[in-house]
Parts: sequence; structure tokens; C-alpha cells
Amino acid sequence: MHWLEGFVQDVRYGARSFARSPLLAIAVILTLGLGIGLSTAVFTVINGFFFRARVDKDPNTFVQFDALYSGEFEHAQGMLFSTSLEDFRAYQEHTRTLANLAAWSNVSVTIGEDDAQIMPLLVTCNFFSLYGLEHAKLGRLFLADECATPGAAPVVVISEEMWRRRFLADPHVIGRAINLNRHPFTVVGVTPARFSGQLKSGMWIPWTMQGAFHARDLFRQSSVPWLVVEGRIRPGYSKSAAQAEVRIIASQQDRLHPGRITDLRLTNGSFSQYPPVRSQMVWIILLWMGAVTVVLLMACANVTTLLLSRAAARREEIAIRLSLGAGRTRLLRMLLTECLMLAAVAGAISAYLAYRVPDIFANMLPDVNYPVQPDLAVFAYLTGVTLLAGCMAGSAPAMESLKIDLATAMKGRMSGAGTKESGLLSTLVTAQVAMSVMLLAVTGLVLHARYGIGAIDPGFETKQVILAPLNVRIPPYTQDAAQSFYRSLEQRVRALPYVQSVSFATAPPFSGDDESADTREDIRLPDQSQGAWQKASVNFVTRDFFETLRIPILRGRTFQRAGLTPQSAASFTIVSEAFARKFWPNADPIGKVVEWSKGGKLVVIAVARDTRSEGFGGIDGPKFYILQTDNSLRGSLLFRFRGEPTSVQRGFSSIIPEMDRAAIGAPRTLSSIIDDMASRFGIVARVVLLLGSLTVFLAVVGIYGVLAFATARRTRELGIRMALGATRGDIVRFVLASRLKPVLAGLAVGVLLAAGGSQVLAQVLGGALPLNIFDPITYASVLVLLMFAALAAMLRPAVRAVAGEPMRTLRGD
Repeated sequence: MHWLEGFVQDVRYGARSFARSPLLAIAVILTLGLGIGLSTAVFTVINGFFFRARVDKDPNTFVQFDALYSGEFEHAQGMLFSTSLEDFRAYQEHTRTLANLAAWSNVSVTIGEDDAQIMPLLVTCNFFSLYGLEHAKLGRLFLADECATPGAAPVVVISEEMWRRRFLADPHVIGRAINLNRHPFTVVGVTPARFSGQLKSGMWIPWTMQGAFHARDLFRQSSVPWLVVEGRIRPGYSKSAAQAEVRIIASQQDRLHPGRITDLRLTNGSFSQYPPVRSQMVWIILLWMGAVTVVLLMACANVTTLLLSRAAARREEIAIRLSLGAGRTRLLRMLLTECLMLAAVAGAISAYLAYRVPDIFANMLPDVNYPVQPDLAVFAYLTGVTLLAGCMAGSAPAMESLKIDLATAMKGRMSGAGTKESGLLSTLVTAQVAMSVMLLAVTGLVLHARYGIGAIDPGFETKQVILAPLNVRIPPYTQDAAQSFYRSLEQRVRALPYVQSVSFATAPPFSGDDESADTREDIRLPDQSQGAWQKASVNFVTRDFFETLRIPILRGRTFQRAGLTPQSAASFTIVSEAFARKFWPNADPIGKVVEWSKGGKLVVIAVARDTRSEGFGGIDGPKFYILQTDNSLRGSLLFRFRGEPTSVQRGFSSIIPEMDRAAIGAPRTLSSIIDDMASRFGIVARVVLLLGSLTVFLAVVGIYGVLAFATARRTRELGIRMALGATRGDIVRFVLASRLKPVLAGLAVGVLLAAGGSQVLAQVLGGALPLNIFDPITYASVLVLLMFAALAAMLRPAVRAVAGEPMRTLRGD
């Protein structure tokens, strides 16, 4: 156990050593604690948001069903990856590997006379026990018989957050009646704060009350997918065994529905196992972890500078140890142990930050509770990054301490800044400046884009147009029933005061990747080969679409003015400028013909102005518009109004109870949608601003430390220069010039790193923000800011270098 005795000796000596220099120890601990803590906190957030099951109790046994129906049932789904009632009951009855299967579905409701909509969950009565909640904070949870008979239990459980915010923590809230979509419900319970059951500030309703929020009785139409199914793996079974069993049950259910094929997977419900966001998630993780890793590296660089100054002061001590026979390997281990001790204390501080900081991130998200409490993965990461940071920060100073001349060191002299040491200090400055440029440039680009959204012209009217999403695709809507719904809704909306025009569109503005809209089609010119198909977005619109949005027609005539008959409408199209440039860059597109993958040819009758309806990152790609006939209405509702939107929205909401409530989404002006989209990036802007500010602080401190240390090492040289006639101004300019080169090199390298980092950021945002990754104003501002910060950091050590008398300096040496 000789190595253990040596380790104990190293720890004891390290403790005594830092007790003699407590300020240095505190500075190292706080600097490393900041870098390690921030990195661990962000890892904790990413782990909770993307990888962990959103349950607090025994997450390793939690599973969620992701079912995709294909064949004849491909377009009959209520929500992506949802399950039908019939299949859910089959899983409950036949599974042996899973227990406590529960189901839920979300609906959109209003409370009382408030037009603002919330998204409560319709849940089975065992939902709370699945998530580990056995008792309510106030009142009770659902009883088993409240989930037995459809429509028989108008009760609701609310979250503590909603109880405090909306009901002002009323102690008599239990038994209170509230109106949900104008249906009376009784509050029977309040869940504790931060309950992991999906919603942070919402409510839960028995699934048997589905009929109060939907015109269709989904308990009778049991083959319609509308439920998210979750459960627990029984003890003694593995997830793979459960997966195999439920797939067998799903295939047995498919036999009852010829033409249906079910693709079923068991996941833990996290984003990492959700295919639509998995590819985007990789870039998000790279962006955030890359940013905090840069901060950690800068913290390590600062600590390296501090320990280098200490190593220079300990050269006589190290020389004595070497002269007494101590091995260099033994001394290297001792020096590294000292740094690792400081890193361990910093790691303990970081553990506290890992508990506190993620809660701040989680509180910024308004809807869903995420498990951001540290788990074993977080502590493993904390241990690893603490050891890595300690070794990175301490290895260079430890090696430098052993590179000494025994004779010179025994005389008590400092040997001067050698070429290698000077190169190490210059590298530290260059690295810190480069990393600062990268983070500050990304920060500036995000802030510029975030606050520039309001100034962007999307190419259409936003303040006087209301969008109401519609969903009438799920059975039992037959073609006739759907068309009757659309025509009735259009007539009622046109009859509202102040409404000027009404239209429908399958791809309304800012619909993004809406699964309900098939927006991409293959297009080619008639004389092109089969392999020449190119992608373009299609939008099926009604006659008043361009008038409603006031999208200018640059050439030709709109559908409304072209006088098309229902029979001929499907043979004509209006194309965007981008479409015309792509297919006829040097010709007039009016009258030109294109073929599309649906079959048939389309004649171009007009060219519409390009828009920014898919995001703010740039102009929409090639797009063409096809007129819907009176017998094929579909898509979302858009209508133009005059006056204030509040009264128009209230009038629109008054007609919803008379129609299918579940089929009509919340009406909102396009300008409010833009504001909401911009506000989503508020947390991104605040986080990058924090990281950018922290980066500047660490860079200035690091540059100051490096220059102060280097200047102190050259005190004798500077004294000689002054004794030979150099003025104080000459000395200041000499000191500044000697360290200006690594600063300039850092600025140049940082610009290259910033260009790469902004590319990653653009990939993460996916065009959602108007991000100009080569914005010269942002880069110039960052370079000027850091240049002034570097000069300020260098000026004080330079002034201190000439503060003393040269002869006194030489006598002191």
C-alpha cells in the first residue's frame, strides 16, 4: 500500500501548502467551480429534457407506446404515435410483461368566459398512480368509477401551480364549479407542485368526459387512434421482452382490420426516442454543450495562469526537493494531487449548482415538467469533468515546475521567461481570446436575430388577419360531412361584423412542419426526363386567399379574377417568384406549363410575391398555389377583419359551441403568432447573453493574469531598459506590444471558430430566426469590444511595471 501512503502524504502537503496561500486556493476553486458547475448544470438540463423519462418514480421501468398505423388507416390518426381505444384495451387484457397501463389525450378548452385556451389532459383514472402520485395535496384524485361510464363524471383535478395562479390559492377550491368549454365541472383535487404528470400548470379530466370536448364519440368509434398509452415493465421482464409481446398483440389486432399495419415501439417517452426531433436534438446538444465547454476551457486556462505564477514562486522549493533525491515523477504526482484537490472542492460547489441552476431553466418552460434533478448520469459526468478539468489546469504548471536549473534556482533567482514558457503564455492568451470571439459572435448573432424579427416583412398582412387551425380529417367525417362543416363555418364567419374576407389554406403561414398538411410535391417541366423532378411546396387555397393575406400578384390575375370554373380550376396554378426563378429564370412564366407528381399539367396564370411563411430565416422556397373547388374545401381558416381583434375573436368564439369544438383551434392574429415565435427564443437569447458576458469576464481576467505574471517575470529586464534610458512610455509600449501579437492571433482564430459555431447554430434553428451568420456589424462589434477589453487588461500590469525605480528593481534582484 505504498502508493496509498504516498497519496495521503500528497494530500496532507497540499492542504498545508494552500493553507499558506488561501487567496490563491479560493481563486482557483471559484474559477473551476464556475466552469465545472455551469457545464454540469447544462448537462443536467439536457439529460432531463432529452434523455430521461418524464417521471420521478422508478423511471427505468416506465414505457410509452409509439404506434404508427399505415395502409388504409394511415391518415386516420388523431395524434402522431397515438393508439386506438380498441387496441389499448387489448394491450390491457393480454399483456403479461407490463403493468398499470394508463392512457391520456390532450384537448383544447377555455375556462369560464376567458378566450385564452389551455391544454388539459383526458386521463384514465390510474394515470396518477402510474406517475407515482398516491395522494393529492388538497382533496382527492379520481375514483375508479369516474372512468367507467362515458359522460358520467364531470370532475377535474388541477395542479398546484394553476391553483395558485388562477384560483389565488383559494382554500375552498375543492367542490368549486368551473366551466370548461361552457360545461360545468367540479374541482375535486389539487396535485402537489412539480408533479411529473406532463403538465406544470394545467388540469386533468377523466377520459370518459371526452364527449364534452369533442363532437365525436370516440368510445363508440373505438378504432380511431387518439390515446397515448404508457405503463410499467413488470419485475422479472426486460424491455425487449415487453416490446416483442406488444408487437404480437398489435399484429393480432391488425388481423381484425384488413389493410392495417401497426408499427409499434416502446420508448421511455423522452425526446431522444422521438423520431421527428431526434436529428434536430443532436445539433441542439452540440450547441449548448459546446458553449459551456468553451467556458470550462477558459476557466481552466485562467487556473493554469494562476498556478504558473505559483510554480515560478516554488522553484527554489522544488530544486531543494530534487537535490535531496526526490524523483521528478513523484514530484509531478504531488503537484497534480494539489490541483486535483482544488478541483474536488470545486466539484462539490458544482454539485450545488447542478441542483439549483436546472430549476431556473425548468421554470422558464411554461407547460411541461421535466425531471431536472441530478441522477447517476449527472454525477458520473460531474466526476469525469472534475478530474479532466483538474488535470488540464494543473498539468502544464506541474510540468513547468520541474523544468528548472538547479544551480540558478538554489541561488533564489527566477530564470526569466524562457522561450517555451513564453510560448505557453501566448498560447493561453490566444486561446482565451479566440474562444471569447466565438461565443460573443454567436451571442451577437442570436440577439440581433431575436430582436430583429419585428422588423421583418413577411410579405403579407399580419395584424388584421386571424388564423384558426382546423382538424376535420378524423372519422366519422365523411367527404360530405366535412364539406358541410367547412361551408357552414365559412358562412357563419362571413356573417360576423367587421369580417372582410374569408379563405381556407392547407399550408397557412407559420404552420411549420404541420403533419396535417402535405406541402411538398415533385415538379418538372413537360420536356424534362423522369429523373428531373424537383421539390416545391404546394398550398391548396380558396379564391379569397390572396385578398385575405394581401399577397401582391406581380404578374397575371388571381383565381378570383381569372373567372375559373370548378371543372377547370385544377388545371391552373399561381406560382411564387422563387418558383418562377427556378424553372424559367430568363422567361415570362405566364402561360407556361408544369407537370406535378399528382398527375396532370398545370398552367401558370400569375406570379405572386415571395413570402416568409415557413420561418424567418429567409424567403420561402419555390411554391405554387392550386385553387380548391367548392366541393373540396380543406385546411385552416383565415379571415381578414377591420378594427380591434379582441371583439372579432370573441365573436368567432361564440360560434364554436354550435360546431365541432375539437375541430377548431384557438383563433389568433398572425402578428400574435409572430410575437409568440419570437418569445420562444427569449430563453435562448438570455442564456447566450449570460454565456457571452461570462466569457468576456473570464477573458479579461485571464489576459490580465497572464500579462501580470509575464511582466513580473521580466521585472529585471525592464529595470535594465529604464536604467539605460528607456522612458516610462517606452516601457508601457514595449509591454503592450509584447502581448499584442497573441491577442491579434486570437481574434483571427476566433473569427474562424465563430463562423463554424454560427453554422451549427443555424442548423439548430432550422431557419426559424433571421440569422445572418456572416453579419459584418456583429463581427466588427465583437472584435472592437474584445480589443478594448484586452488593452484594458494589459494596461494595468504595464503601468505597474514602470511604477518603481529602476535601480531599486536591480538591487532587489
